[in-house]
Amino acid sequence: MNKTFILVSGLLVVFVLNSLHINAEAPPKLSPECIKKMEKRDEQFTSLIMSDVISSFDLDIDEHSYIEVTSRDLDAANMIYGGKEKDDYYNSLMQHFNVASRGKPRLFIKPQEAYLLYKEPDYTDVMIHLELKGSKWEVIDQKKKKGNEIEYKQIKCEKEYIKKKKEYYSK
Repeated sequence: MNKTFILVSGLLVVFVLNSLHINAEAPPKLSPECIKKMEKRDEQFTSLIMSDVISSFDLDIDEHSYIEVTSRDLDAANMIYGGKEKDDYYNSLMQHFNVASRGKPRLFIKPQEAYLLYKEPDYTDVMIHLELKGSKWEVIDQKKKKGNEIEYKQIKCEKEYIKKKKEYYSK
């Protein structure tokens, strides 16, 4: 009886370890080169969107008169100046970045004035005109217009990664 128990236990351990070995295959990962290509594509995509939104509203925005700011730039500036949770300047701008959009929203800012621009998922262009009043940025105008469709193209290595990932998780 004792020998049978040891034999059955041994076989059970072998089968369990074997199945663990089969399932221990690492999930697919994106290569660093592919990640860089995707980041470059995303930046170009957002740049095309910003150009379309700027032209939709016929805004006179250029790099000489306005500074282009991302939500990440805004976070960094907040941290540089102490990372306060109750920072009216930061909070009054950051709240506008929490939107569903194609590409990433951008803030174009100069002293006392800013524009937050983005494209909604249905290709509607959005312009929020802000003005600094005291220690808060306040909306003084908001407009929406039907914008142009801008295609988001997947990169070959990204498509391959998605295919491998589907295969891995369907096992």
